[in-house]
Amino acid sequence: MKKIFALAALLLSFGAIVAQDNYTRLQVSYSFNKMTNSEIGDKEITPKGVTLGGVVGFLVTDDYPIYVEPGVSFSWAHSAVDYKIAGIKVGENKYTYMNFAIPINVVYKYEINDRFSINPFIGLNMKLNMIAKQHLNPEMGDKMSISWLSKKDMGTRDDRASIFQLGGQYGVGFQIQEFYIGYQFQNDYVPFQKTDGMDTHRWLTNYITIGYTL
Repeated sequence: MKKIFALAALLLSFGAIVAQDNYTRLQVSYSFNKMTNSEIGDKEITPKGVTLGGVVGFLVTDDYPIYVEPGVSFSWAHSAVDYKIAGIKVGENKYTYMNFAIPINVVYKYEINDRFSINPFIGLNMKLNMIAKQHLNPEMGDKMSISWLSKKDMGTRDDRASIFQLGGQYGVGFQIQEFYIGYQFQNDYVPFQKTDGMDTHRWLTNYITIGYTL
């Protein structure tokens, strides 16, 4: 864990020492998450949340406006789904999800003029799942809280969710002077949860991001 946070600090400080054309951006995103194969009755697990983070970009070559853009982020998401039988609500399932991630993107900066650029990107992300809890609130009976990351709660080590995941993302950003707005789609390569005899769970996430470039 300490090594991961040390790497994150190194990535954010890297932009200050590499080249004059580098940039640092602080940003916040609103996320729309969907867990695949997660139907509860006729509804899926679709938490919405907030991501805080920052990136540094540094120029790869003087011949083309191609940047490598490592960063760090903290994400939190939550949802509540009514559980129904024959159309009658019998309980509520709540989900809370938090992770720390290190994304690394390759960005092509297409400058329209000195104030505006369009920046498509593609990349990978390394994700450390910190919280993945399901709260069961039946209309009758006791409440229950289950951690998907816990061997004890899930039964076996193989049934628990992955603590570490590798994924990919792509999207496009628009830089207007110091201000940034972007869209990103992210999906898991390493499953969030994979249990024998059951469908594999993966996260599919859409982000809307605003940021400020230092």
